[in-house]
Amino acid sequence: MTAEAVAVRSLAQAGTRVVPRWLVAAVPLFAAGIAFVWTLHAELQRMYGMTSPAWDFAYDQQVIYNISIGQGFYSSFARANFLGIHFELIFVFLAAVEKLWPNPTVLLLFSSAGLAATAPAGYLLFRSLLPEGRAESPWLAMALAAPIPFWAAIQEAARDFFHPENMALALAMLAAWAGIRGHRVAMWVLCVLVLMCKEDQIYTIGVIALLMRAQGAPAVRKEWRFLIYLGAAWFLVCVVGLQTYFRNGGYSDFVYYKWLFLHPTVEMVLAALLRPEALLTVAGVIAGMAALPLLAPRWLALVIPPYALSVLSGHTTQFILSLHYTLLLLFPLVIAGAMGARRLLSMRSLHTAVAVAAVLPALVIGVAAGRFPPMLYTESPWAYDRANTLAELRTATAMIPPDACVSADSGLTIWLANRHTINDFPDMLSRDCYVVIDRGPFINGPTQPAIRDDNLGALPASGRRVLYDDGKYQVWSPVGA
Repeated sequence: MTAEAVAVRSLAQAGTRVVPRWLVAAVPLFAAGIAFVWTLHAELQRMYGMTSPAWDFAYDQQVIYNISIGQGFYSSFARANFLGIHFELIFVFLAAVEKLWPNPTVLLLFSSAGLAATAPAGYLLFRSLLPEGRAESPWLAMALAAPIPFWAAIQEAARDFFHPENMALALAMLAAWAGIRGHRVAMWVLCVLVLMCKEDQIYTIGVIALLMRAQGAPAVRKEWRFLIYLGAAWFLVCVVGLQTYFRNGGYSDFVYYKWLFLHPTVEMVLAALLRPEALLTVAGVIAGMAALPLLAPRWLALVIPPYALSVLSGHTTQFILSLHYTLLLLFPLVIAGAMGARRLLSMRSLHTAVAVAAVLPALVIGVAAGRFPPMLYTESPWAYDRANTLAELRTATAMIPPDACVSADSGLTIWLANRHTINDFPDMLSRDCYVVIDRGPFINGPTQPAIRDDNLGALPASGRRVLYDDGKYQVWSPVGA
């Protein structure tokens, strides 16, 4: 080592003596606490302000409620077994919690905690991959991990309320850390939990397997193939077998890829692969990690399969990598960033100040490009400012039997989802359903405003009658009741 390198390392080591290492490790925990409160507060504002979506928030809440009361994975939104659409066994654990407290806030607590936990989980992962004995390693790990919950890509998941993938990313990071540190049992348990979050997490397990092959502890490294076998078995048994059985010829997200079998042109495929919105999302994550993933091109290449899977979909929010569809790409990007940081430190030493400065790109991009309030690009800020009218809604719907069918405006469905049959008005509207209308509605997702207005105008002549109207909420009876 040259005299200059020794001097730089000495400066870095001198800088770390001022601040205890435990305090450095506490920064990601502090960031996680802030992120948890920030995310949960904004989501609760929308839920209580009646601007949370029916799809997929109320959709998931109804399935989890049905599980909690022994009615299985039935979804009235799809009129089908939910496992035929998404194989998310983690719902069983959430249903156990809702057995004690059947409230949609449970889902927001787990979702916000999962996203916030990416900071400490990321720190453990980065720390385990960066060189031991290097004074700058904990500082660089802290700088890369602490801003993860504030990434613009993570904000997309936060905007989408609850999805099990919101927990999968932190669980995957912890699984990778456990394998690198030699905690075999913890790694296997965490990998199974990752798989239970959603069927597409099979790819995440594959990335963990490759990481264990390269960086796993000796006791774990030789088991990397068994992680591949686990992912393959999960795919064959749960996805090809059980999910197909439960679907029974019904709806599947595979429908979004049918255009690929209808004679697409090369230009169409290239246009999909080079969508500016999707490329900017990936570029933003890479830039947020100070471009370190570029120093590990082989690991960075692992983002190509989930990227292609997303942008070749015909589903709008998926092919532009919006909302929770950003999440599947983040784990391979984080691994590439960690391996890039590892390579950087193998080539040169960093002063503490330089390592800490790695926190800045992610924060700047998060503020400038993030769409979660109060970021500069916040989408629909009015949706977070609505007054809490839950008491009024409960008064309006008090006469509806708890087991009755309900059709409600999208923003109201989350509070009425604890029943066997509910839908967002006017989708699947049936004669036996009560109808709950918001005079100042939040309309989103598949609901078309013009179709809603037409169905709303037809209610007086449909044989229904008004049971309640306070100027804000209106309740209509079933036909003939």
